[in-house]
Amino acid sequence: MEVLRRHSSKHKLPEDDLMELSRRVTTYAQGLPLALKILSSFLFGMKKHEWKSYLDKLKGTPNPDINKVLRISYDELDNKVKNMFMDIACFFKGKDKDYVMEILEGCGFFPACGIRTLLDKSFITISNNKLQMHDLIQHMGMEVVRQNSPNEPGKWSRLWSHEDVSHVVKKNTGTEEVEGIFLDLSNLQEIHFTSEGFTRINKLRLLKVYKSHISKDSKCTFKKEECKVYFSHNLKFHSNDLRYLYWYGYSLKSLPDNFNPERLLEFNMPYSHIKQLWKGIKVLEKLKFMELSHSQCLVEIPDLSRASNLERLVLEGCIHLCAIHPSLGVLNKLIFLSLRDCINLRHFPNSIELKSLQIFILSGCSKLEKFPEIRGYMEHLSELFLDGIGIEELPSSIEYAIGLVVLDLTNCKELRSLPNSICNLESLKTLLLSDCSKLESLPQNFGKLKQLRKLYADRTPIRGLPTSFVDLRNLEVLSFHGCKEPNLCFPASALEKFKFP
Repeated sequence: MEVLRRHSSKHKLPEDDLMELSRRVTTYAQGLPLALKILSSFLFGMKKHEWKSYLDKLKGTPNPDINKVLRISYDELDNKVKNMFMDIACFFKGKDKDYVMEILEGCGFFPACGIRTLLDKSFITISNNKLQMHDLIQHMGMEVVRQNSPNEPGKWSRLWSHEDVSHVVKKNTGTEEVEGIFLDLSNLQEIHFTSEGFTRINKLRLLKVYKSHISKDSKCTFKKEECKVYFSHNLKFHSNDLRYLYWYGYSLKSLPDNFNPERLLEFNMPYSHIKQLWKGIKVLEKLKFMELSHSQCLVEIPDLSRASNLERLVLEGCIHLCAIHPSLGVLNKLIFLSLRDCINLRHFPNSIELKSLQIFILSGCSKLEKFPEIRGYMEHLSELFLDGIGIEELPSSIEYAIGLVVLDLTNCKELRSLPNSICNLESLKTLLLSDCSKLESLPQNFGKLKQLRKLYADRTPIRGLPTSFVDLRNLEVLSFHGCKEPNLCFPASALEKFKFP
């Protein structure tokens, strides 16, 4: 208010108008002192209807004086930092810092020092580990992109508006200047992708085709994507520089023949119609993240032996996926693996040696009848979800998962017994056995699970606990709801400590 009042010389505004103007200016400036100063001196030469109109105009077109000052600071940055700034301004504002840094690192931009430079110069801030940027600074960055060719977006380095992307694809005006395309399908009726549209876009680093508004009905979404996006049958990617690929609802059965993932860091195609990714072995040394969740046509995963740095693989809801290539079993840097609800999965590698794996999810894979042998210690595996799978037993090598904290075997209808070796899992705290309708007993040395805190065995035919059960000093929850004779043959000491339903 005081800053604004000092500039109110030509037209004395009533207090209510001054208050309204101060609110609108403050909202626009979002605390940026430079913006407050320039706007205050500029607006208070106007009458009320004039500054209202000007502020409405600023929503789409930033004040040139503000841009001019910000641009001076931008021009002082080196090229790699400029590229990082532009990627954040156009694509990654509000995204997780660590995730964005992985992508920028994959682009060769040295984000550890670059992000620090942007922070020091107040181009960005970090809140809750997310990269934030003042709207005025973001607008300045976008304006720098546009200035390269104001009337032809095909010559811009980055495309983020669905109108501009549609123009470039429809008119085939893309050039080698284009490094990044983010296309939101939510506001489009339809779009046609042709090989010609990508012919000259041969230096593309970042490609994201997504929906900001996604229906909760996955089946409906699957059908909508098929009729919204159209491809020419000879579609080709002409860039070998692709680092990031996210394509929601990709409707072709396979990737273009010339698809080259050699530099790809993230491959993400949820709800795709892909049946087969590619034939043979692809060079995938840079790949860290791979997801094809709810790709209902996918039947197999190719050889991933060259994906030696893969950290995250998510294939949830791929209902026709029936086989996993044996190469998955030796991905030593894999941290997260989920095949939840792959209801037709039958063939999994016979053995696994996943030294870095922390979370392994096979929930709902009801036709998977065998859990793989574990080769070597998997000390980092802390959570193993096998609920609803079709196994009759666990391999004795389960004891090599020495860091296991949570083991979920809920609803394993064919499970008949647990191996004695499971009692060597010294870190196990939660064991879930409910609805294992053929499991009648627990191993005799069950008491060796010294860290066990929760045991759920609801609706199982278990009628007694082994005598070693009394050694479970840390047990806090013991549940046998729905068991016909839950107290039969339980040790007296256990009955004193716990109450059974």
